[in-house]
Amino acid sequence: MRRRSVQLTILILFIVALSVASLGFRDININAPGFPALVRGGDGPLGLKLGLDLSGGGHLVYQADTGTRIEVGFTDPTRGVIIESALDNLGIADYEVRPLDDRTYVVNTDLLDNATKESIQDSITYTQVELKFDPELDSPDSGLISDLVQEQELANFQVEAPGVDNFFRITSTSPLDEAQQDDLEEALAEGVGEIVEFAVTTHGVASFSLAETQPPTADQMEGVLDRINRRVNLFGTEEPIIQLFGEDRVIVQLPGASGSISEVEFAEATDAQAVKGVVEGQGYEDVTVEAASDTSYEIRTVSINLNQQQALRSALSSGVGAVTSFETTGGIEAAKALIGQTAQLVFKERTCSDVTCFTFTDAELGLTGDDLENAFASTDPNTGEWEVNIAFKERGTGIFADLTQRIVGVETKRIAVFLDDELLIAPVSQAWIRDGRSSITGSFSREEARTLAIQLEAGSLPVPLELIQESDVDALLGSESLKKSLQAGIIGLGLVLLFMIAYYRMAGVVAALALLFYTIVVLAVFKLVPVTLGLSGIGAFILSIGLAVDANILIFERMKEEIRIGRTLSSSMEVGFSRAWPAIRDGNFSTIITCLVLLWLGSRTADDLVTGFAFTLFIGVVVSMFTAIVVSRNLLQLLAWIGLGRRLNLFSPEGTPTLTSGARAGGAAGQTRNV
Repeated sequence: MRRRSVQLTILILFIVALSVASLGFRDININAPGFPALVRGGDGPLGLKLGLDLSGGGHLVYQADTGTRIEVGFTDPTRGVIIESALDNLGIADYEVRPLDDRTYVVNTDLLDNATKESIQDSITYTQVELKFDPELDSPDSGLISDLVQEQELANFQVEAPGVDNFFRITSTSPLDEAQQDDLEEALAEGVGEIVEFAVTTHGVASFSLAETQPPTADQMEGVLDRINRRVNLFGTEEPIIQLFGEDRVIVQLPGASGSISEVEFAEATDAQAVKGVVEGQGYEDVTVEAASDTSYEIRTVSINLNQQQALRSALSSGVGAVTSFETTGGIEAAKALIGQTAQLVFKERTCSDVTCFTFTDAELGLTGDDLENAFASTDPNTGEWEVNIAFKERGTGIFADLTQRIVGVETKRIAVFLDDELLIAPVSQAWIRDGRSSITGSFSREEARTLAIQLEAGSLPVPLELIQESDVDALLGSESLKKSLQAGIIGLGLVLLFMIAYYRMAGVVAALALLFYTIVVLAVFKLVPVTLGLSGIGAFILSIGLAVDANILIFERMKEEIRIGRTLSSSMEVGFSRAWPAIRDGNFSTIITCLVLLWLGSRTADDLVTGFAFTLFIGVVVSMFTAIVVSRNLLQLLAWIGLGRRLNLFSPEGTPTLTSGARAGGAAGQTRNV
């Protein structure tokens, strides 16, 4: 038993040393031959990686935009209600109508059956009535005309009065036959006055396009991740977090992307305080204005969109002076614009100065990702090596055939493939490809071939993304949250330790040492996994401290009962641990199951707060079980062996009398004898 305890003590000391070492160095970079590189470290205390709610930054959640996209163009300015009425009449319930301008609208809705698709264009029509009253009439009332039109039960009508010569225009989604036209004209003539002109026209659409986007495949979503990674790297964000949630959602966290920097140049010299006053007058807080010169200033604010930029420029022009230059960079808006761009896959003809191709020029071919049918990784049936197969559409087949015929066998000619202006590969053409189907070889591994195929697919079959969730945390707010969270954690841990020592005496000291071990190990695990620690994670960590204390309390209370009936410290400890274990096990397993449910829920909803809380609590519960059952037990055994086990009053608040060497526990009957 003592040998086992010594072994456990060595293991505990080793874990403590490893944890202290990992926390002692802010940055860890271990690259041992034959093992994956271990690179850890963050900007937080002890090198921990902090979440956006503590470090500041942008949080974006994108979803693959599937369904039907309809673009409708009218010959004249038209109201969106015309389209909405047509969709309602067709029984389409879930849709969004968005204007591009006063003549063009975009409709996003679910996937439609063929019959509905054929009916939409014919249904998007409207009737326009143009009439002119006798010029001798004294300004006919538009309200009266609206009442008369409403009596004719025209749907979604609108009355417009251009304001010249008693001319009016009535627009409605209701078709009008000849009888209805006569009734309308008669009602208006009787209610308002003589009509000298009355014309009815039915308008359809000038342009109509319909496109469907099917739910993305797993490979397409990996292509989306690769595309976003490239865009975010161009944005220059340090340690971004880009993860796939569920089947069609992507979460993007951009530390430091919060806030915008506006560089303003005025026509004449001005004062920084005047600039700051105007900006704060627009409702912005925590504004920083730095002067680059007498006329140039750098303004730091929270993230502002395009409309807010225009409003701020106008305010500065009117409140300070003429603005000659205004440019806003950074911030979540810039990141959104960069991420949301469609992937650009381009093929170019590369001409090298020699076979090494250190110097080269690239020529445009007009061959893009739109011309690519598909790309997939496979193995060559003859050699077994991995390759990437590509197939072009009809237009691309012709361009690719001309290219390969022209450069086949020419060592100084290459086919350069770019994704978002970054070179993917530049292979040599080994054959004249006439059917648009080719393969790219190059001693690829399976993963390399699959990655290249996904990158090509990302450019040929771009998955449209819809931003469904956005949040922006200012760095100042994050640092304040971190400060208060650390204060709460330290105060909470200190109060718990004081209570345990005051109430359980020496056993409380054991619990305090075990809690310190627990804290060091959990923080080390957070750093090595690594765990992105946010406010929810800190809350879970503090909660897990309480759970770790709870396990010790269960054990100590059982020990008290055994000491009270006369058992020695070693005996009461063994019995106490064995009887407390079922309660500790059941309680912690229940918490672990809850954590797993929360992890699943957070992954489905892309909720970083839920996921962070669940994962942090899961780690805390697992470590707390090890701490209570192994560390606390081993420390108590050591105390028993060094002689403190004879002073039982140090382990029980009730002040149990000290036993001499003749004392023994009274068997199964539970009787005791004190000598």
